Amino acid sequence: MNLFLSLKTKPFVILSGISGTGKTKIAQWLAESVGATEDNGQFILIPVCPDWNDGSDLLGYVDIKGDFKPGPLTNVITEAENHPDKPYFVVLDEMNLARVEHYFSDVLSVMGSRRWENGRITLSRLLPKETAGRDLFLPPNVYIIGTVNMDETTHPFSKKVLDRANTIEFNRIRLDHLDFLRDLPTVAPLSGGQEWFAAR
Repeated sequence: MNLFLSLKTKPFVILSGISGTGKTKIAQWLAESVGATEDNGQFILIPVCPDWNDGSDLLGYVDIKGDFKPGPLTNVITEAENHPDKPYFVVLDEMNLARVEHYFSDVLSVMGSRRWENGRITLSRLLPKETAGRDLFLPPNVYIIGTVNMDETTHPFSKKVLDRANTIEFNRIRLDHLDFLRDLPTVAPLSGGQEWFAAR
């Protein structure tokens, strides 16, 4: 429930904790509960690489011929724009292996521009027409979840990142509290779940 409320408040949530506490899995389970899976393209896992130092690996770049090559997040945005009634979940796995302020700065700036206009949330453009061939905006039905491990191999977060995200920390996980789940039958996605998330 905390993850659901956090995503509805801000479309960017950071799940922090030691390795193996189920950060990625809980994001996947939440997505699946509203019918968003990897098979239908509404749940996308993007592993962050330590050498990311700008937005090109995430958003895309203009090649030597002048053609725009979209990145994985841009592809998700395009799909979400074509299906505004469906929620799309993007998990940036181990997002602080690289400096978040470097490769995620464009998205962070856009998130800081959120405002309420004419009964809906609007944001500044993410990529201009000169770069992507069209003005690209972050749709309200795209939810970004970052998983982070805080150890000697990762980078700390700046105030700019933390200001634009809701953070949930996994300190102690008691999986024996979930033993009752073993006896439950497999259930279908929640009825109307997509509408809850895709509501503008």
